[in-house]
Amino acid sequence: MHPSEPLDTTPAPADTERVTRAPLFVRRIRGRLPRALQPLITRQFIKFCSVGASGVFVNLGCLWLFQRLGLRSSFASAWAIEVSILSNFVVNELWTFREHRGEGSARGRAVRFQAVSLVGAAVQWVVFLAGNVGWLWLFEGGDAVAAYFAGGEGWQRYLVRPVVDPPDVGLGIYVSQLAGIGVATGWNFLANFYWTWKARHPAG
Repeated sequence: MHPSEPLDTTPAPADTERVTRAPLFVRRIRGRLPRALQPLITRQFIKFCSVGASGVFVNLGCLWLFQRLGLRSSFASAWAIEVSILSNFVVNELWTFREHRGEGSARGRAVRFQAVSLVGAAVQWVVFLAGNVGWLWLFEGGDAVAAYFAGGEGWQRYLVRPVVDPPDVGLGIYVSQLAGIGVATGWNFLANFYWTWKARHPAG
C-alpha cells in the first residue's frame, strides 16, 4: 500500500448490504468510529475473528506439540505462530474475503498476508516474552525477576535472556500466548482489509 494512496474504507458489496440491515445501535456505533476503523463493525470482521479463533487452537496446539518435541518455549511459540499464520490465510482466502479473490493472484495475497502476519507475530511474540517475565514477577516477586536477569551484560540481557532461557512459569505461558494473540488481532484485520484483500470500489 503506497503511503500517499488514500485508504478505501468502503465495505465489500455484501457487507454494505449487511451493515444497512444491521440493528440501529450497531450502525450508530459504527458511525461514531473514525472512518478507518469502521470495517471493525462488519460481519467480515466477525468472520475474520472466527478464523482467528480457529487459529488460536492451531497456535496453542502447536505450542504444546513443539514443546513436547523438545523445543524451548520461546522457539516453540515462534513456530506455533507461523503454522497458525498459514492456516488462517487458507480459511480467510476461501471464506472471509472470498469476494476479493479475483483481484490479483492468490500467491500475491499470500505474500502480503504473510508480511502483515509477521508484523503481528512480532508483536505477539514480544507480548509473549514480556508476559512470561510478568508472570515471574507476579508469582515470585521482584527479587526473582532481578535474580533472573542477574549475570548478563548491559541492556542486551533483557532482550536475550527471555528468548534463550525463558522463565519457567508453568501454564502461564498459555495466557501470555493468548494475550499476544489478542493484541495482534486488530492490526492484522485492518492491514489485511486495506492491503492484502483491498476492496476496489468506486467512491460514493
